[in-house]
Amino acid sequence: MPNSSLALIPGENPLGEYQVAIARYTQSGWTPTVPPLNATVTNFRLILQPQTRRPYEPASIPSTYITKVCDVMLGHRSGLMVVLKTGHQLYLFISWSNGGKLSDALHAMLTSPVGANTFHHNLRQRDLQRIIRFISQL
Repeated sequence: MPNSSLALIPGENPLGEYQVAIARYTQSGWTPTVPPLNATVTNFRLILQPQTRRPYEPASIPSTYITKVCDVMLGHRSGLMVVLKTGHQLYLFISWSNGGKLSDALHAMLTSPVGANTFHHNLRQRDLQRIIRFISQL
């Protein structure tokens, strides 16, 4: 579902909205995690927010922290790999989209000259730790 309540900063434009699940490799193969996440790609960042009854502040990953994005096969399903500057890799299954392919939106974000010089947002350590903790507890 679209995340219309998401607050964008001045000059930030949405490129697409998606529902994704973090893919985790287990003994039985790649499995999606619960709960799914709302993912919004803008010209500045990737915003992830769990779909839960309890409200969570979204995690924001600036484009400067994403080093690689590629479509991958995770078992018999199409997925996406996002590599962060920290060395972490996020594997995602895409359930739903509003705005084309997630990989295309992320590539557009990474190559967008709009805001590249004006958006200086550091990846908040708290956001990264929250994502890592969430993945680790699955």
